[in-house]
Amino acid sequence: MFTAEFQDGTTISLLEGWQLAELKKLRREQDFYCRSCKEPLLLKLGGKRQWHFAHRTKSVCKAMLEAETPYHLEGKKQLYYWLKGHSLDVGLEVYLPLIHQRPDLLVRYQQRLYAIEFQCSPIPVSLIAKRSRGYHEVGISPIWLLGGNRLKRQRSFTYSIQAFEWHAFRHYPPDNLSLSYYCPEQQSFVFLQHITPISATRSLATLQQSPLQATQPADLFQQPAQVPTVKQKWLEIKKHWRYQHPFSYRSRLEAYFLQLLYRYSLSRNLFPVEAGWPSPHYYYFEAPPYYWQTFLLLECLEHQPLSNTFTLQMVSRCIQPYMLNGLFSRRQIHEEAGWIQAVKGYLSWLCQIGYLEQAGVERFKRARNIVIPRTIEEAFRLDAAYGRKCFKLEDEAENSGDNKGINSKKANI
Repeated sequence: MFTAEFQDGTTISLLEGWQLAELKKLRREQDFYCRSCKEPLLLKLGGKRQWHFAHRTKSVCKAMLEAETPYHLEGKKQLYYWLKGHSLDVGLEVYLPLIHQRPDLLVRYQQRLYAIEFQCSPIPVSLIAKRSRGYHEVGISPIWLLGGNRLKRQRSFTYSIQAFEWHAFRHYPPDNLSLSYYCPEQQSFVFLQHITPISATRSLATLQQSPLQATQPADLFQQPAQVPTVKQKWLEIKKHWRYQHPFSYRSRLEAYFLQLLYRYSLSRNLFPVEAGWPSPHYYYFEAPPYYWQTFLLLECLEHQPLSNTFTLQMVSRCIQPYMLNGLFSRRQIHEEAGWIQAVKGYLSWLCQIGYLEQAGVERFKRARNIVIPRTIEEAFRLDAAYGRKCFKLEDEAENSGDNKGINSKKANI
């Protein structure tokens, strides 16, 4: 921590231009206390680490989210000075007694209050969700800024995103999921946009880097500039799903998927062409979409007589038992019932490709049968045709722009 208080309640901040000799004298003459839990603090003035206050070994402060590393302290300091440099009203480690929370930074921007949490280490999903709810309860918008050390690039356009990090994303219309990172070593922001999950932990995304001094506060607080999506890479992913060999170790979901295809006399790599697409809100399911979309097609939608109407509620009831028993896992993000939005989004997408027709509010009817490819070559050809049809309007709407790279080693990313 950079802030503490004296016994009389006066606040001291280590980021206010103190000299080493002044602080050593103060340490001899004064006791320091945590502004949140009121426990005594130690003033650390080492030469290798950032000057900071620390709780004693056995102290437990409920406002502390994580042990503060030099990386975290340096990042918080840089962000504080950056915001102050833009003449913003920013508070450092302000304790909010109504919710017993202490964000790293509390900022007023365009008449709104924002709590910036600079998160550099993993924390339980339940904790990040609880803290976000707390801020919303008192009218503060949380911004979870992940440490650059958490950005894991696996290959071009592919990144690893862990479960708790999904609670840090921001959703911009129409369907842009974004994560923000800051690396104090490189003094640079990194923005992942158009995050498009392809498994429980892997996602496609567009990466943009912005040096701290070239970044405006609006870049952090407002909707980012439009950049091209990465959905054009989706056909490569779907080709991989069709080509991949049976796993030596089969998960419960993979075993069920193979049994499902066997019941319908289908080969694993020849699942329906209508399955395996990034339909609206599909990311609420952790599993790759070809699993649950194939299930809905074979076990529910194909059983509906042509031109007979059915409801979103009926389709949701079909898959709900498999959600409850854990076969299809819900991604741990904000909305508890988000998976229903994923089902609704998929039904709407099926209307776009002519498999279903809208028959009223949350009512549909089947217009044709699913398409089962006969060979792997035909599957690739049909996937490509569907891809062109599905992504054409979206691609035309996107503005052209360059994707900036980032030196992952230099940035500790």
